[in-house]
Amino acid sequence: MNKSSERKFAVVLSYTNIILKNLVVFLYTPFLLNYLGQAEYGIYQMTNSVIMGLSILSMGFSGSYVRFFMRYKTRKDEEGIRSLNGMYLLLFIGIAILSLFIGMVFVMNTKRIFGSAFTEEEVRITKTLMGILVFNIALTFPSSVFDCNILAQEHLKFQQSRQIAQTVLTPLVSIPLVLFGMGAVAVVGAQTITTLILMIINIKYAITQLGMRFNFRNIPLGLLKEVSIFSFFIFLSQVIDLANNNIPSFIVGAFLGAKDVAIYSVASQVKNLFFMLSVGLSGVFVPHINEMVSRKVSKEKLLSLMIKVGRIQFILLTFILGGFISVGEFFIQIWAGEANMEAYYLVIIMILPVLIPLSQNVGIEIQRAMNRHYFRSIIYFIFAAINVAVTILAVMKYGVMGSTFGYVISMICANGIAMNWYYQKKMGLDVMKFWKSLINILIPFVLSTGSILLIENFITRINFPIFCILGVLYSVIYFLLYYFTAASNLELEHFSRIIKRTKR
Repeated sequence: MNKSSERKFAVVLSYTNIILKNLVVFLYTPFLLNYLGQAEYGIYQMTNSVIMGLSILSMGFSGSYVRFFMRYKTRKDEEGIRSLNGMYLLLFIGIAILSLFIGMVFVMNTKRIFGSAFTEEEVRITKTLMGILVFNIALTFPSSVFDCNILAQEHLKFQQSRQIAQTVLTPLVSIPLVLFGMGAVAVVGAQTITTLILMIINIKYAITQLGMRFNFRNIPLGLLKEVSIFSFFIFLSQVIDLANNNIPSFIVGAFLGAKDVAIYSVASQVKNLFFMLSVGLSGVFVPHINEMVSRKVSKEKLLSLMIKVGRIQFILLTFILGGFISVGEFFIQIWAGEANMEAYYLVIIMILPVLIPLSQNVGIEIQRAMNRHYFRSIIYFIFAAINVAVTILAVMKYGVMGSTFGYVISMICANGIAMNWYYQKKMGLDVMKFWKSLINILIPFVLSTGSILLIENFITRINFPIFCILGVLYSVIYFLLYYFTAASNLELEHFSRIIKRTKR
């Protein structure tokens, strides 16, 4: 299978994985809420967020591997690739040990951190979950070296298949254990078992199928310095993601309690759907973008790829968001229960400002490949600090709804204004052309969403059949409007080919 076909198949697998992940979330979450209860579910989600924060210890090295691998590959320097592999494996084993140490500090200070908002039993559960998750996160660091190599060699089919297996295995292992009364411990235990199994599979595939080899004797110190400088700004981006996505859950838990964390976590899981839809497509193109930059292709070709992928991302994002605005309130009610209804408004507030950056993820990969990602990291770091400060003040004054205030401010200022200026003025990418190519997609988004909201004004009570009818009606209106007002000639050609293949 050639690289283009591999990428196309990987995109299909990526979205299959996204569908499966969200099916798991939408079926698994009500199950956990029912069997764990609102408080324990909130503890599980918050603990997961806190410990996942240790992932920043990778300090951006994972994100830089592909770029340096491509450099050696272009030169056909096999010995350089072996030294790169050896350096990365030693680094990540060291990081795994460090994560265990820092994680244990968290575990030993659980009561001191959460004692004021949690009961004694909730503190005990939190401590146990943290201990298991610390071991889990430590396993992911050495595994990521092999994962990076598989990605760099564009064996995307295997990588996506492994991710699908991880999506399915975790709930399959944990559900029987939860039913036996093991609670949240069963869930994090299943995560750790799955991580260990898939790490072994990862290592075996990279070594036996891809011939991944290591050189530990000739670690180039000059390369280590260059990788460290490049990775530092990716590390800043990871700190920013932590501040924007994980710290609000911690703040809600510290100031409000476990039940409010559950509300925020429900909203956060729906928000993650939008991130997966975006990254699921752009992530497949990471090796290709690095290869294009290594070959010094024109800015016009890079912009063309950014527009092509960005349009697909924007169509998917606006379609899902419009559907959620239209019928999401009833969905939250039947999915997560009346106790979590505030999550509906949290989702809308959090997603509207990220429609811009999530449609420009290819631009981020272009920045990294061109070693121009430092500006983004610095700007995002500043606004991440503002986000944390505003979130603390807003949560104290407005409760769980305040958890979104800092996030919205940082997304609009950093993503919407600063980054688009940088693309246009400093990187030479015609971002105005990018936005002109996307603006007509707002027509089906606004009109289809507005139509359903207008119809709902005449419905006194929404039940499940009406919810389904409204959802189907919204989808029909959106795609008819998209087809006749927004679809590009290239997209129409794709539709035509799909229809012909279906007929055959």
